[in-house]
Formats: sequence, C-alpha cells, structure tokens
Amino acid sequence: AMRFLEWRPSMRLLAETSGKNAMVITATADEDAAIKDLVRSAFGHAGQKCSAASLAIVEAPLYDDARFLRRLADAVHSVRVGPATDLATMTGPLIGPPSPQLERALTQLDDGECWLVEPRRIDECTWTPGVRLGVRPGSWFHRTECFGPVLGIVRADDLDHAIEIQNGTSFGLTGGIQSLDKREVVRWLDRVEVG
Repeated sequence: AMRFLEWRPSMRLLAETSGKNAMVITATADEDAAIKDLVRSAFGHAGQKCSAASLAIVEAPLYDDARFLRRLADAVHSVRVGPATDLATMTGPLIGPPSPQLERALTQLDDGECWLVEPRRIDECTWTPGVRLGVRPGSWFHRTECFGPVLGIVRADDLDHAIEIQNGTSFGLTGGIQSLDKREVVRWLDRVEVG
C-alpha cells in the first residue's frame, strides 16, 4: 500500500494489511465471555479471516490457573469441524493445503511451548483447531501470520506487559481486550496499536 502511494501520492487508497491479531484477557475479565469470544474469533472460518484472533495474551493470574486453561481446552474441543455446507460446522476446511507457515504452526512447537490442544489433520485441507501454550514474546509464532485454525497463548505479567506484547508485531490489523474494569479498557485503548 505504501509503495502504491509512493507511485501516486494523490491516489485514494483503502488497503487491508496482514494481521497477527491478539485478544488481551485480564484477570478482571468475564472468563466465560472471554473464552467464548476467543474461540469464536480464532476458529470461525477455520481462522482464515484477516481479523481472526491468532494470539491470546493472558494476564498471569488466569494463565497460571489450571481451571481456566482446562475450560479453554474444553471449549476448543467442542468446536464442530466439518464441511462448509453443514450449518453446524464452526471450523470448515482451509481454502487449500496449508501454507508453509501454517503447516509449521500446526505441526511444530518452539522452545518452551506445548500443546494445550493439539491440532489433528483430518484430510488435506481440514484440521481440528490447535492451541499452543507458552508462546514467548518475540518468538516465531508471536510475529508470524499463519492464517489458519491455530491459536497461541502468551503469558503477560500485567496489562502494561500485555499491551507491550500486543504491540510487538508488525501487524496491527485488529485487537481486543476482555476486561470488566473500565480503567483497564481505557488504558488499553490509549496505548494499543491496532487499526
């Protein structure tokens, strides 16, 4: 988009960029709503929409809570995977075989990561959702748009750390916050770098 404007600065240009979209979930969040929204955003349309949540940046008290992680895993396991023609399907097939980035995201973990929910290949273009736990700020998955049904979970010390992690990618297409504390929402809105 910037190159087009360099060629013709007077051009009226509307451009959509890539996305490595993150949802911040603070300790004050409504956990049920946060899990529901996160799973729907990450795995609806098989994660193949530019606004899909690709990262959940979870504040330490929730990240460290085995009950929260178990509930998230249960919600992901409940996602119905199937053909796009079935109205009950939430995660349908990919638009084609996975790109090299997506295949790596679905099959390889980086140092310190583990599967909260390991994805499973059903056929060439259909995968069950995957959730990577222990994604580190600055890591490959944190900075790479994969465009598919895989979600990374990053631990944040507090809201300021979460915002720093969220702003730590080159892709600021969309972002979200789950918090019942209006002061946290205002602070996030003030500092987040998303479109």
